[in-house]
Amino acid sequence: MSFDLTAEQAILRDSLSACLARHWDQARHNKGGIEARRRLWDDVVRELGLTGVTIPETQGGLGGGRVDMMVIARELGRALALEGFVPTVVCGGALFARTGDDRRLAALAAGDLHLALAHVEPGQRPDARAVASRVAEGRLTGTKVMVAGAPLATHFIVSANEPGQDAFSLFLVPAGSPGIRRRDFNQIDGQPASELTFTDVAIAEDDRIGDAGQGPDLHRAAADEAVIARAGEGIGMMEVLIRTTADYLGQRQQFGQSLATFQALQHRMADMLLQLEDTRSMLHMALSADDTDPAAFQQAVSGLKITSSEALRFVSQQAVQLHGGMGITDELMVSHYFKRAMVIIASDGGPDFHRKRYEASLG
Repeated sequence: MSFDLTAEQAILRDSLSACLARHWDQARHNKGGIEARRRLWDDVVRELGLTGVTIPETQGGLGGGRVDMMVIARELGRALALEGFVPTVVCGGALFARTGDDRRLAALAAGDLHLALAHVEPGQRPDARAVASRVAEGRLTGTKVMVAGAPLATHFIVSANEPGQDAFSLFLVPAGSPGIRRRDFNQIDGQPASELTFTDVAIAEDDRIGDAGQGPDLHRAAADEAVIARAGEGIGMMEVLIRTTADYLGQRQQFGQSLATFQALQHRMADMLLQLEDTRSMLHMALSADDTDPAAFQQAVSGLKITSSEALRFVSQQAVQLHGGMGITDELMVSHYFKRAMVIIASDGGPDFHRKRYEASLG
């Protein structure tokens, strides 16, 4: 499926690629702690203004759309960089736009917000529509686990119940608020994450995002936007994995000939390319879907999540296997792409949630 970029989108792609090449490489990725990741965020975001990509120009943004978001996500996937782009720019931008919050959109465009999504609780699935955390008398209490990017965030988007509501609300909570305890760790892809405990954290009325009890619908809408962005990230990763694996097979010799001449391995490389092209086609369908028709848009997003997850799993596993034992070592970036792939696959509800939603959409 053809999907040509505009001249402006091509410039955005090339500028981001060049910027990442200056500020991020394999050595910095492998050794990159919190401070290195924070510097990368500041360097790239400040230099290119990426936080405003989908925000209207009236709020200080670039006025782009989902395709611009996809272009950025693809380049970030190729470089394994800026994991905070999706929760901050994609999810945060979607939430503030959907609730008509021009003030926070302007703050996001200015680069003043670096967000982390705090929704999952102990023993819950990421797509849970019920939480135990609560806000009562202006105080937030609860525990959130697997909060990706929390050590880097300036603010958390927290789901919590309010008295008299049948569903949870979302709140924007400053990361430095008294009463927040953070236990940091690294996910399997090396991304910093935290378990957050909120004990009588002060919450003001204007900290709520949208209306009381609107949380599940807002959360799902933001997650659907994240699916599109992470599919773009996955495409960038698969492109690198396929190129890297092809180069490796061309260099390695067995029985006096290049591994790239073995027909069985050529078939496996062809299957990897087919998986990549399937994901590109589904991504283009989701980007073209009419989001004024919620059912059709959700069906396209779920189809994309299912296809992209299967493709990313297959391509990353094949890349590791075709590299042999070296494929699982930290010295080769293939292993880092594989680990990141596992995190992306499990995100935004995971394939199981989207299979159920897709099947339900078919009636």
